[in-house]
Amino acid sequence: MKSPAATLFLLFPMVLLFSMVGATAWSQEPVPLGDQFQVNTYTTSNQLRPSVGVDADGNFIVAWESYVSSGTDNDSTGIQGQRYDTVGAAIGGEFQVNTYTTSSQRYSSVGVDADGDFIVVWASLGSSGTDISNFSILGQRFDAAGTAIGDEFQINSFTTDLQSDPSVALSANGSFVVVWDSYGSSDTDTSARSIQGQRFDAAGTAVGGEFQINSFTTSAQQNPWVGVDANGNFVVVWDSMGSSGTDSSSVSIQGQRFNAAGAAIDGEFQVNTDTTYQQKFPSVAVKADGNFVVVWESNGSSGKDSGSFSIQGQVFDAAGAAIGGEFQVNTYTTGTQFESSVGVDADGNFVVVWSSAGSSGTDSNGFSAQGQRFDAAGAAIGGEFQVNTFTTSSQRYSSVGVHTDGDFIVVWQSNGSS
Repeated sequence: MKSPAATLFLLFPMVLLFSMVGATAWSQEPVPLGDQFQVNTYTTSNQLRPSVGVDADGNFIVAWESYVSSGTDNDSTGIQGQRYDTVGAAIGGEFQVNTYTTSSQRYSSVGVDADGDFIVVWASLGSSGTDISNFSILGQRFDAAGTAIGDEFQINSFTTDLQSDPSVALSANGSFVVVWDSYGSSDTDTSARSIQGQRFDAAGTAVGGEFQINSFTTSAQQNPWVGVDANGNFVVVWDSMGSSGTDSSSVSIQGQRFNAAGAAIDGEFQVNTDTTYQQKFPSVAVKADGNFVVVWESNGSSGKDSGSFSIQGQVFDAAGAAIGGEFQVNTYTTGTQFESSVGVDADGNFVVVWSSAGSSGTDSNGFSAQGQRFDAAGAAIGGEFQVNTFTTSSQRYSSVGVHTDGDFIVVWQSNGSS
């Protein structure tokens, strides 16, 4: 489970939109669309770990965890949301996602389909369903107007011990898949944490049962991320203590491809080629045609960053073959680069955002939010850029949503606010 940020200051989700209008098909620097703005309106205590999703028209939804709530959840942390139109104007007010309010609701992930319907998933200490042993995985569906569709529901069916760190991805038709890490498994992995998944149709009905994603089961598999293509095929990536491939030095990045029916395509594969020290916390984005890109934080680098943790990436085609080699995302190499997220447009161009200890820009006060754009082959477009304009203290846990035309939204957790 990812550790919470310790701070003496209030934390808020922030957002900045970037437009490619005037940027000549990704050949120039991205243009901020307006100023950085605060997402949350409820400001008591901390608001943490935002996630963002974008629909086909460019409307977007931000979800995050909040220490107590403007709604009914005042028992520890709850999940909040806010909808926006294409230019970043709030649609309605901040709203509470979860209805089960006992104890903690954490680690939210949001997915949006082409029509703007969306789902939020999260880890809940306890459950409105059958899982009361520890953390469970819960979800809530919404239509494009932000109205809840049905009730909050439990996603995991294996309920022994702890289920955490969920990720959700929706296909264009509204079907979706949720993945998470689990202490134990109803399948073959009982050694420590495993990666589990559950598929759903567009009506929110479970398709088949919960299934184990990892086939290499030694020690811990955790921190999964899922992406889906236009046909419903999906890719799951995670970090693994050890590997079925060449990386036996420490923690590696593993992946598994699935078709739309949930059948594994080929076997589990190792994403990273640089195997020095640890590779952790991957993120994946899948293009409509099935090509995909994975980014992660690495203790070491295939490039020039030998200072501490760097951000690494690898592009793959729809058949799972690597396109080019592993590459270093960050060019600023002082201190630590970590907590990366990636999003892809209709042409396969992609944006990576991450947290940086310092900045090549104006933010030298704590952690900053950084970004870098790439073409479909993984060649950098322009230079690394600083996302945040408010630079007091730390900016962390950035998440990026990319529209099909290349415009993109970055949200992040800010220690303080503009």
